[in-house]
Order: sequence, then C-alpha cells, then structure tokens
Amino acid sequence: MSIKIKDRLLLAALCGPLAAACANLFLFAVNLFLPGKTVNMPQVTLEIFLIVGSYTALQRVLGFIWSLVIGGAYTFVYVLVLDWTGWRHLWLKALVVVNASWLFMAGYVMNSLALAVETRHEPLSIAAFFVAHIFFATVMALLVIKFGEE
Repeated sequence: MSIKIKDRLLLAALCGPLAAACANLFLFAVNLFLPGKTVNMPQVTLEIFLIVGSYTALQRVLGFIWSLVIGGAYTFVYVLVLDWTGWRHLWLKALVVVNASWLFMAGYVMNSLALAVETRHEPLSIAAFFVAHIFFATVMALLVIKFGEE
C-alpha cells in the first residue's frame, strides 16, 4: 500500500526538502574530489542573508535548513507546473523547472547579489553545482511520482 498525498503544499513540503537534502549530500560528496574552491547549496543560501567568511557550525546548520526550504519552494512550483500542464513526463518537466530556476538563480541572482564569488572562476565547481541540481530534479521527480496524485 502506497501513501498518496493529495494536498499540493504538503506534497511539496515533504518531497522538496528530502530531495534538497539528498542533493546537498551528493554535492558535498562530489566536492570532496574537486580541486580548488567549491560551492555548496547551504553556503549560497546562507550568503543570501549573511555576509560570512568562515562559517560557524550554527551558520552551516542554518544554511542547510534554508536550502531545504528552497527545495520545498522549487518543488511547489514544479507541482503547480504539473497541475497546469498535466502529470505526464514528470522527470523531463522536473529538469525543465529546476534548470530554468538554476539558470535564473545561479546566473542572475547569484551574480547580482555577489554570492559565492570565490568559486566563479572554478569550472569544475560550477559544473558540480549544476549536476547537483539535476540530481535534485531527479530525486524530486521520483518522490513526487511516489507520493503525488494527479
């Protein structure tokens, strides 16, 4: 017996943070193998609100929690897109929603707010950040498929 969640906000509140936590761990693991400065999602979300150099444990926790909130918001937009366009091709639509968000957030917003400045010239770090978002989209789609209902 599978649990299905009819409420779209609750579906996003469950699936988004879970997918974000998975993507955070994935990016953390990938960053262990990259040379130079790397970027991670909790760091970027924390820099939206605070000007920080070296991070305290509390700041890292706050950044991680905020990245879960962002994951829930992305998932809510994704579920609304599914309701608007139909519940077919869920993984492809997840890629479109997350990649469009990534392009806007990582390209425009991060540049405008001068976030993660140290990693702007690190192509491997940027590529890993992008791949982590594709991973997030995949996990998000799988969770919405499992728990969502047309």
